[in-house]
Amino acid sequence: GGDGVHGNRRPFEGTMSGIRAMGEKEALMGFLKERLLHLIETQPSDLTPDLLPFIFENLSTETTLPQEQDIHDLKEKVRPFKLPVPVDPAAPPAEPVEGQEVEELLPVEVEGDMGDVLHDLGFLERAGVGFGKEEAVRLYLSLKTLLHKNPDAVEGEKISSVRLWGKIMGVEKDYIIAECLMSGRQPNPPLPEGEQDPSIVPPDSIGSEAPVDFMMSSNAFVYYVTSGHSSPWRRLPDVEPKTIIAARNIRRFFTGNLDAPVLSKSSFPGRELHYLRAQIARISADCRIAPRGHLADVTDYEGGGELTVGLSEEGTFFGMTGHALCELHKSSWVHASLDLLPQGRCKYYDYGWTPPESNPDAKDPRLEKNRPALQSIHLDKIPKYDSPAWTAHLAGGKAPQYACAVVRSLAWPGAVTVGWGYTFVNFYCGWGVYETGAMFTPPVVGKVLPEPSLPEYKRNEKCKGVAGDLNLEPPPVPEEGQAAAE
Repeated sequence: GGDGVHGNRRPFEGTMSGIRAMGEKEALMGFLKERLLHLIETQPSDLTPDLLPFIFENLSTETTLPQEQDIHDLKEKVRPFKLPVPVDPAAPPAEPVEGQEVEELLPVEVEGDMGDVLHDLGFLERAGVGFGKEEAVRLYLSLKTLLHKNPDAVEGEKISSVRLWGKIMGVEKDYIIAECLMSGRQPNPPLPEGEQDPSIVPPDSIGSEAPVDFMMSSNAFVYYVTSGHSSPWRRLPDVEPKTIIAARNIRRFFTGNLDAPVLSKSSFPGRELHYLRAQIARISADCRIAPRGHLADVTDYEGGGELTVGLSEEGTFFGMTGHALCELHKSSWVHASLDLLPQGRCKYYDYGWTPPESNPDAKDPRLEKNRPALQSIHLDKIPKYDSPAWTAHLAGGKAPQYACAVVRSLAWPGAVTVGWGYTFVNFYCGWGVYETGAMFTPPVVGKVLPEPSLPEYKRNEKCKGVAGDLNLEPPPVPEEGQAAAE
């Protein structure tokens, strides 16, 4: 009970008897036996690795463990010498300036749906697309901050869900883009009758709060952009048909500055943030895909309802293996959004055309039709080459049961979708330009032709050093006798 450290010797009695029974044929064994017995008997509480050389220093003479004061002195000698650094007392937090936003800590739980961002980014790494684990965590926290703060939102609006749309690279900076579903959005009020120019095509209407309506409009989602995980998020404006039409006629890289002018041969109505928003709409309309069976046509044709595509009923989609998702010719992937019409909208805007009296059943010759709902992507072609616009391959072939399908767009280089089972992720990482074919290559220079036999140049007698007075005269014809002699 009260013997302290040295009172607990009973567990070591067997060890001590075993060491005493060891032979003393060798000097080293005897020395080690001596030291171990002494350590077991004394059981010093301040023994550190720094004291071991001191204990085994003298092998020829008997060594005893140092006393407490010696241990303290030895520790002071071993401790490295450091100059004391004066530490200023912590300053009190500065009071916020009037009108300045006070930075608050990010809560653990935020309102809204983020999905599993880290899982999606890890899933994309199988296809060779991603940011790395460290950057993925930072992007996750940045998206969480976006969901919590709702920047640039008007009164009544709130982000209900957020997804990492992708990354568009620029010359100076890159754009990281987040796709948000905003609740409480109010449509733009129409202009009074008589003030609206009938030749101007209005933009697509905004999407409702229901996520199944995302394919009906190019403005269903709100997009935020940032240049890095530590930079603030900035909201992009809604896209207009005129910017989409103008973006089709130009081809340029992004600078990384949202306020930079768009310098192009065809004039663009806006700055780089409008051009960025137009390219996002074009990429989303062409490259948003889903496995066959994940979406279903829920249009109420009998009630005269418009085209509507929503999630399939629970229990009707059982997922697909990676091998099945790579079979594009079997319609394994379908488009999950409407295409953009030449008019610049997802849905045709009626200009108010009326059929002539002579043919009341005539149809509007300007009418533009969308592609069929849930059309298979294997029917897509690159117009210039009439070649397939999609390619697919397996990733992780060493474990076929866990291999995922990687589907890439050839029309928009950088658009990729990874799918396996019930899970699939749409992502874009590229320069934000449409594929127009191979780069211009100058033709190969032909072989050097032999020099032709040129007639002799003879200077005219009237020439006075002016180059324009040089006359080209054929050589004189030899006489008959001279020609025969030759």
